[in-house]
Order: sequence, then structure tokens, then C-alpha cells
Amino acid sequence: MRRNLTLAAVIALALAGCKQSGTTKVGSVTIDRTLESLVPPDTIFMMGANVDAIRNTPVYQKHIGIIELPRLNEFTRRTGIDPRKDISEVLSMTDGKSGVLMVRGKFNPADVESKLEKEGAQKIPYKGHTLLGDERNAVMFFDAGTAVAGPSAALKAIIDDHEKGHHGLPPDLAARVKTIPAGSQIWAAFVGGVQGLNVAVPPNSNLAMAVQVLRGLDNAMLAIDLRNGFDLNGDAKCKSDADAKRLHDALKGIIGIGRLSTPDSKPELLKLYDAIQVEQAGDKVTLTAHLPPDMVDNFLNLWLKRR
Repeated sequence: MRRNLTLAAVIALALAGCKQSGTTKVGSVTIDRTLESLVPPDTIFMMGANVDAIRNTPVYQKHIGIIELPRLNEFTRRTGIDPRKDISEVLSMTDGKSGVLMVRGKFNPADVESKLEKEGAQKIPYKGHTLLGDERNAVMFFDAGTAVAGPSAALKAIIDDHEKGHHGLPPDLAARVKTIPAGSQIWAAFVGGVQGLNVAVPPNSNLAMAVQVLRGLDNAMLAIDLRNGFDLNGDAKCKSDADAKRLHDALKGIIGIGRLSTPDSKPELLKLYDAIQVEQAGDKVTLTAHLPPDMVDNFLNLWLKRR
């Protein structure tokens, strides 16, 4: 079977999950206990989504849940998994070099393994676990309720760390996650700065300015709550007041460009940009936005008409 089809199936499987194993309290948001125990100790960025909670929000029930997605339907046909029903929680993370995706939900691992093998995935045994894919990318069922996908080397490292007794988020990341507001269905946390970022870019270019802004970040978090419209809360701690000023100005600039490019016939979009607030206080930058349900409905209806 063609290799690209194999990798596509492996990557797509990362959107699957299995039954809940309970949650562990990490600050204001909760993370599935099993997923939390598998987070690599060198993780600097993590994004989480409580998919069960998202499905219960008006935004999902009125708009997202009824959209026809051909690629998602094809994935469901090939694996027997419907992400719109079967996913319960997703964690995505990176150490700055490679990324890993972990999921929980409802599926039958044996059935999925069989379907993936038919798509060309190979079985790679490792310390009592089985990786499905190839030597570059794979997916594994850590237990009957957990799927993990990413580079094969990263999956083997997760198994090694777990055997060594590593369980839980890195301390700095756990502290940042603790600041995320309770009830957030979608969230992200970043720690450690980007000191290792070494990108060759043209001087005085927009990309060079973006890299400079990123290098000024020390840690950050972002949270989204869809229970009453769209609520966004984020804050970033920078290495200096000057770095915070650069981040503040960059965010304001992006919002300004969005407003300028909005046609007069779309006043809903102007209200959207106006709802986003960016503030700076010393080395800290905050980003907030509240869109009431009617504004969210207008924006999504506009977006769906353009599909």
C-alpha cells in the first residue's frame, strides 16, 4: 500500500479516542488522568480541548455539529470512528522540535488496528506496546482507552519515560496551566521562551519582526469558553517591558489590518474586531474578547455562506 496513504491513516487516527478514565485536577482546568500522565517532561507548548463539553455548547449544536465535512466522513468510513461523536478529550503538545497528539473517547482498538493494517500500516513492537505505522510516524494504543500519534521516536520516548516513573506535566507547564480559567473548553499554555529559535530570515522583513516578537515571550496562556457566545482570555509574560510593547503593538497591528480590510457591507466583522481588547502592563500583555451569542451566530452564518 502506498506510504502516503499509510501516513494519512496514522495521522487521522490521532483524532480518535476511547472511554474516559477519570480526570485529574490541574489548576482551573481538568485533564484526563491517563493523558496527563503521558505528557513528555520536555514539553514547552500544550493545547487541550474538552470535546465532550464543546458538543454541549450552543455554538456547536447550532452550527458546527451540522456541517457536512467530506474528509471527516471519509475518515469515519475507513476507521469506523466518528470524531463528531466518539472523541472526549484531545491534547496536542510539542517540545519545539516534534509534536504528539493524544486522545480519549470511544472506539474499539482491535477494529481500528485491523483497518489501519489494511491501509498499509506496519506493526512495530516496543517494550510490550505496538506502534502502527512506520519508522517515521505511528500511532499506538497505550491502553484500551488511549491513542497517541506522532513521530515513532517520540512515541518510544513516551513509553520509556512512563517506565521510568515520569507521570504528570512538567512543573513550569503545570504552573502555567493553573492560571487557565475554569470552564474553558479550549486552551493552550506555553512556557520556556523560544531561546532555541534560530530561523534565517531577511533583515527588516515582516517575518524578522515576528521572530523578534516570539523571542521576547517567556510564557503565555490562552483560553476559550463557548458556553455563552465566545469568551477569549489570554495573557503573556515577556522578558522585558520592551518585548511586551512589541507584542502589544503586533497584536494591535493585526487587528487594525483586519478592520481596514473589512468591506463596508460586512459591519458584523467590524464588531468582531472591535470586541478584541489588547492591553499592556509592564512585561505582561493581556488579550480578551467577548462575543455575545447573537454576534457569534451572525459571524458563523456569514462564514458558512462562504463555504
